[in-house]
Amino acid sequence: MNMFEQTDNQNRDDMERVGAKLRQLMELSRDPEYDQYLAQMMRDLESRRATPFQVEREAERSYRQYQERIKQLPKVAKQPGHNMEFKIGMHVFSLIGAILVLTAFVIFSFNFLSGMGQGLCLYGAASSLVILSELFIRRKIKGFSGITTGIGIGGLYIANITNYLVLHTINETAAMAVTLAIAVGTTFLCRKRGLTLVRIISLLGCYICFLFIRGFETELNFLTAVIMLLTINIVNIVFQNRESNTAEHVVHLTACMILTILLTGLAWREGIHAVYLAFYVVTSFIFISFLSLKEGTKRQALFVLCCVGNGLCISLLFLIGNAGPGVLTQPEAALFVHGVIEVMVLAVCSVVFLLWNKADGRRWAQLYYWAAASLLAGSFSGNQWEIIVTLALVLFGVKIFAAHREVMALDCIIVTWAGMVGIWLADSRYCWILAGALFLSVFRIRHMHLYHQMIVTVSILLIWYSQSIYYLQRELGWPAGWFYPVSAGILLLLFLLFNHLPYLKNKIQLPYNIANVALLAVYCLGVWRCNSYIFSSAIMVIGAISIIVMFRSRYGMGILWKNLVLAAFLAYCTLTGHYESPVIVSILLMLIAFGCVGAGFKRNDKVERVCGLVLAAFVCLKLALYDFSEVESLYRVIVCLIVGIAALMISFIYVQLEKKNMDYAEKR
Repeated sequence: MNMFEQTDNQNRDDMERVGAKLRQLMELSRDPEYDQYLAQMMRDLESRRATPFQVEREAERSYRQYQERIKQLPKVAKQPGHNMEFKIGMHVFSLIGAILVLTAFVIFSFNFLSGMGQGLCLYGAASSLVILSELFIRRKIKGFSGITTGIGIGGLYIANITNYLVLHTINETAAMAVTLAIAVGTTFLCRKRGLTLVRIISLLGCYICFLFIRGFETELNFLTAVIMLLTINIVNIVFQNRESNTAEHVVHLTACMILTILLTGLAWREGIHAVYLAFYVVTSFIFISFLSLKEGTKRQALFVLCCVGNGLCISLLFLIGNAGPGVLTQPEAALFVHGVIEVMVLAVCSVVFLLWNKADGRRWAQLYYWAAASLLAGSFSGNQWEIIVTLALVLFGVKIFAAHREVMALDCIIVTWAGMVGIWLADSRYCWILAGALFLSVFRIRHMHLYHQMIVTVSILLIWYSQSIYYLQRELGWPAGWFYPVSAGILLLLFLLFNHLPYLKNKIQLPYNIANVALLAVYCLGVWRCNSYIFSSAIMVIGAISIIVMFRSRYGMGILWKNLVLAAFLAYCTLTGHYESPVIVSILLMLIAFGCVGAGFKRNDKVERVCGLVLAAFVCLKLALYDFSEVESLYRVIVCLIVGIAALMISFIYVQLEKKNMDYAEKR
């Protein structure tokens, strides 16, 4: 099974590597035919009709041909109008001029117009400018007509928003219908004429209009405006120009991010409920995600900017979900807002993830977005059940995809977050749910196994420590000494689990094993502070089992004198165990000495036998000098009988050993 998993992982890695190489070639290519050929190779790779090796070899061969074909093309003389001076003069100043003109139009519309007649005149003026630009200016100055057309279309957006939000001459349905008509008409015109500048200027005109809004008055007005913006943005993505470039998308994305921040702040100050604010931010998240899906796969810089935009949206959702209007004073409303945020982000990320190219590792960013939005919305709630359920769902959701390398960092972050939240909630019994979730998560460890093992171990131990103080001792009155044997048992259980999980069998476990044994030794040696023989006896049993189990060569921890270490540990626990009678101590020490001698006889180890004899002699000396003066006659009889029998057994062992040696000498 491991061999098949390794082969499948290798094939997946090869496909991702070759797919990344094909996408890089698409970015470098300036030939539409070569772009189509690369896209066909990408489809063959995804459908497994060709192996990664075949696709990579063909990509290298075709790229060499592409370079030779490009070199053979005659170099076109650089035109005077293509330098930086002309680009600044034509494009930059056209945008500046259009923005200023549209700003003036917005200010005039918001402050000097009233009534339906004047509102309808806005539509007429903007429409007249578009018609004039397309019918007359385009014939004279084709390049300048795109600027005037963009100003006219931006004026149509301004007229529509002014009539709805300022003059109140049209209702929600009419505003949405006009917005859709303007967006579709603009898209049709831009695609037919190839006018990128028209699209940018019209979008900026729409955004500028929203910047001058003083308030939305009602939540319905705000919701309608949000849907209008979403319609405009989505239509411009789906039906964009074939010649669209990175700069165009950067301007659109930047304007959308700025408008999202400003409108969210405006609606927040006006007291719009947090649910509507969250819906608006999610609409911006939808736009950025689909822009990343459609264009980010071709342009790495645009993908990075989309990641920044989505991060900004998630930050706004965090603020809205934890401090938005109506959230702090109403716990039920806060719970509803958190649920809406998590469900909407999950739906968007799922759709984008399924539509994304499977061979592109960047699609896993959607999982990061969902996890971040859910954790930031649910982990700071006042409802502990919401915190636990949200974190458990995110943890198990991420663990499902833990085998993919792209999820490795997120997997580490989620496990650490779960451990920290579990420790934070350690004064509540609900923290054991997170401890159980962390325990179950170890069965899906696929990468960074040592990090996961240490985080899970430390988190569970700290949760148990806090629970033993806040709950077991203070509320139930349990003795504090149970902390030590239970902690040692947890360490032993995790040691066996991590060393026997199928996926971790071939991993290097020695660093974790050493750390586990070191922690276990601290708990075993610190139990003497409890002043109770019950806890000392419990830790003696657990420690003995741990030494027998852990110090094996299969765990990389085989030692030469394992039995002596066991005997020394048992002797330490016996001497520091706070037993009520010295007789019990003498009996236990004599049994340990007998065990050393017996083990040394079986293994033919002189060192173990000598140590057993020394310990037996110490017990006899202790018996004569201390025990007889401290105990009653009945206990004297018992201790003498047991110690005497043990001494006789030791003597019998040595007699047998001597006989065995003599028989061996006679045979030689």
